[in-house]
Amino acid sequence: MRLTRIAATVAGIAAVALTASLAGCSASPSAEDSAVELVIGNQPAASQTAELALFKEQVAAFTKLHPKWKISTSETGWDSQTFQAKLAGGDLPTVIGVPFTEMAGLIKRGQAADITSSLDKAGVKDELNSSMVDLASKSGKTYGIPTSAYALGLAYNRDLFTQAGLDPDNPPTTWDEVRAAAKTITEKTGQPGFSQLTKDNMGGWILTAETYTRGGAMENAEGTKATFDAAPTKDALEYLKDLRWTDDSMGANALVGISDIAQDFAAGHVGMFVIQSDAFGTLTQQLKMAPEAFGFASLPTEKASDDPITLSGGNIEIVNPKASDAQKEAAVDWIKYVYLDKYTDKDNAVKAAEAAAAQGAPVAIPGLSAVSDAKYTQYLDWVSDVNNVPVDNFKPYLDRAAKQTVKAEPVANAQDVYAALDPVVQAVLTDKNADIDALLKSAAATVQGKLGR
Repeated sequence: MRLTRIAATVAGIAAVALTASLAGCSASPSAEDSAVELVIGNQPAASQTAELALFKEQVAAFTKLHPKWKISTSETGWDSQTFQAKLAGGDLPTVIGVPFTEMAGLIKRGQAADITSSLDKAGVKDELNSSMVDLASKSGKTYGIPTSAYALGLAYNRDLFTQAGLDPDNPPTTWDEVRAAAKTITEKTGQPGFSQLTKDNMGGWILTAETYTRGGAMENAEGTKATFDAAPTKDALEYLKDLRWTDDSMGANALVGISDIAQDFAAGHVGMFVIQSDAFGTLTQQLKMAPEAFGFASLPTEKASDDPITLSGGNIEIVNPKASDAQKEAAVDWIKYVYLDKYTDKDNAVKAAEAAAAQGAPVAIPGLSAVSDAKYTQYLDWVSDVNNVPVDNFKPYLDRAAKQTVKAEPVANAQDVYAALDPVVQAVLTDKNADIDALLKSAAATVQGKLGR
């Protein structure tokens, strides 16, 4: 669930930019540099020309560093329908990427290797974002390496803030402050102060994040029971109801898709909405929003003293549970080489940044990083001279990032949860007399029927 579903062009440019960093990468030699067999999954399909070319270049460069290893690739990626069969049949690659939401189940079923020792030997674990590592860990052992992620936050239009007499360097940090700011923006500028995605499963996706910030959950830990028909989700909907019907600060359109909200926000017709930070790329590259007008902050909290909570999704690289110790080390070396080296090597970071800048692509968009806060801050400093992204506009997010709790999407049937909640959000925004309790009870029953299958 991301704004980047309309950002293929930007993603392609960024992929090409990464190529430059590979030429200067140097992976740490493995302690077991013998005839290790390593099968790398997630090879892009032939139709993905740019992505496949980049992938092949990565593999070729890595192979030169380990000439004794037998390295091959596979198009096999995560597929819940075939994963277990491929694992049982010996057809699963040594290393493969999986969604955040799958990790708990994979660990529970013994379908991801314990790579704790390999991480310690490679010195990787301490470089990673601990809140993300927790998503791939259990009982002190680590079963995967998070490599990419999004975290939702509050995007706001700095120009509209200024026009409304608000301080764009000090955006709201609580939901009450968001409501007050939204009302002021609408009164002063005539534009909706706040907008909410409501369709294409994104209404439920954003409502899930808003539930998390209020201490709620959409399902129990096992993913066997729908739990969103409770106070946190109800409070989130009552809040939207107040913005729409009491304050009139959301506008009249209740069927809002990602393209709608992105275009309105870029054009200065929306003050605030919830989305991930790398939406900056699409908004500025494709929709021509002025980079200086984009602001980004952590998701608001209920009380000013609360630390922020965010919903996150992304990719975690796991190792085949049948892998030998040498294969585990090789897999970790590959993951470190491809995904993490630019955060630990200044030359690699600068080369990648220069290539991105030359392509006109955003160099480094602040957000949730796979590496630790210290490593990420260092990386941003390394590329600061060539970074074409106004990092200061993300300061309200970065200042609170270290204290942010990262929560994954619902562990079971996440898309069914979102789909069931889209019409609930729509109903609240189209009918001021909507019965929120009844709507949530009905939606929960619908989801429960799917969880019980």
